[in-house]
Amino acid sequence: MNSDLERYVKEAKNGNLAALDQLVKHIKDNIYGLAFRMLGHPEDAEDQTHEILIKVITHLSSFREESAFTTWVYRIACNHLISKQSKVKSELTFESFGELIANMTEQAPTLEASDPERSALLEETRLSCLQAMLSCLDKESRLIFILSESYGVTSQEGALILDITPDAYRARLSRGKKLLQQFMDQRCGLINKNNSCQCHQPAAIRLQHQSGVKSSISCSAQLSSKKGRAELLAQLDEFEEIERVIAMFRLYPEYDSPDSFSHIVSNLMESGRYQVLN
Repeated sequence: MNSDLERYVKEAKNGNLAALDQLVKHIKDNIYGLAFRMLGHPEDAEDQTHEILIKVITHLSSFREESAFTTWVYRIACNHLISKQSKVKSELTFESFGELIANMTEQAPTLEASDPERSALLEETRLSCLQAMLSCLDKESRLIFILSESYGVTSQEGALILDITPDAYRARLSRGKKLLQQFMDQRCGLINKNNSCQCHQPAAIRLQHQSGVKSSISCSAQLSSKKGRAELLAQLDEFEEIERVIAMFRLYPEYDSPDSFSHIVSNLMESGRYQVLN
């Protein structure tokens, strides 16, 4: 555990609210990013992040420092997210998403947009497509893939987070990667140029049917990923197939959590509804 974080944990457990506030600021973006990747909708992610942060705060006295603080936080977050359902009524599968893509490629109009608009639409489409593919994985496989590829969680840490063995964690990570690789090799034109689905086709569908509809992918997130994505796409042919797949997901942008989370400690204290520290 980094020295500042370790100090904040000890001081917060002793009742220092300023230190507790620093802890929340340190973990809130990663929790929100994890929730967003798991649930796929900003409103769902915001609601569940708020609940997770409250759980972390109100259970802080039970943290015995036997693992890294971030491992303990991820354990709370993952247990919470596994138990929650997204607002999406039906679970997406690789089969159903593949059928959707096939239909899109058959009916896609020409993407008529200015260069800046076209670029933004393509990036939004790629990000939405990556999110949809993540949603095709079962919840535990999705969590393991996100923890490993987005947050650098090792198999030892992941085993503690999900209460499984390191071998089981590695096996499920490998399975998730293979499922994503197989699907993208069969469907994604970026991974396999012989595939019929090219990014401009679903982008044209989005432009045609979602005019005036706010994207679930924030503008700031699109901009933050744009430069890195352009560099990746230019070099994609140099990678082995599985490396291409993983690289696409590793460049999934980070999401800043809503400003409201910055005030969660003071709001909890003012409400009088929670005994924050024991």
